[in-house]
Amino acid sequence: MFSNARLHSKIRLRVNRLMQRAINFARPAPSYRPFTVDQLLNNQASRDLIERFSDVYYKSGAPPELNWRGDTILKNPCDLWMIVELLQRIRPTVVIETGTHRGGSASFYADMLKLIGVQATIITVDLNPKWSFDPADKCIESIVGYSSDANVQNQVRSAVDRALVARPGPVMAMLDSEHSEANVSQELRLVAPFVTLGSYLIVEDTNVNGHPSSPEHGPGPWEAVDKFLAARTDFIADRECERFLLTFFPRGWLKRVK
Repeated sequence: MFSNARLHSKIRLRVNRLMQRAINFARPAPSYRPFTVDQLLNNQASRDLIERFSDVYYKSGAPPELNWRGDTILKNPCDLWMIVELLQRIRPTVVIETGTHRGGSASFYADMLKLIGVQATIITVDLNPKWSFDPADKCIESIVGYSSDANVQNQVRSAVDRALVARPGPVMAMLDSEHSEANVSQELRLVAPFVTLGSYLIVEDTNVNGHPSSPEHGPGPWEAVDKFLAARTDFIADRECERFLLTFFPRGWLKRVK
């Protein structure tokens, strides 16, 4: 008699569980509306939270710990992943980079493009690049000098022309060298003409000079972008590229629209 009661209890418990599963399956999923990037960035409370975390992360010492195949990449993972998404979408055959450093980012772009089946040339410029490998092995062309120097720009132009003759296609660019407003403004003027319609010119570290980090920096990339966008209509700041919220390039994702 005791065993039958236990058996009935187990059966009831199992039936109840099955009924609850059926109810949960039939119940409509809770409806909610995710916030858009614009809503988050235009709301003071959410923007303050985003900027505070971005500043903490920037100061934390974590960015220099990011590397690709042992070579440092001075970026945060969210920005790097957004670049991966753009590489998949745009499929550039030429990527221009100013600020080679140790070659980690150029190596990463080359590997990601190869992974998605795009034969591309990476053209990277730095006064003192520190390569741990032969960049030519990855179709990376290393140009040594100041990115805003006329002779260097002629070398960049020749390299872009050669690459596009070999493999026509879209051109993307990333600016990550000396971060004074004057230098970035000069880079924008010189590099923007290479960027193709629908592609991106990414101005890095627009977060400095109090946007929200390093308020002591002085006018830099943010201010250069402000003047650049005010003077022309062929580029816009694509804030959808900030949808992962953590970015060191606020308003720096410039899309060519004309």
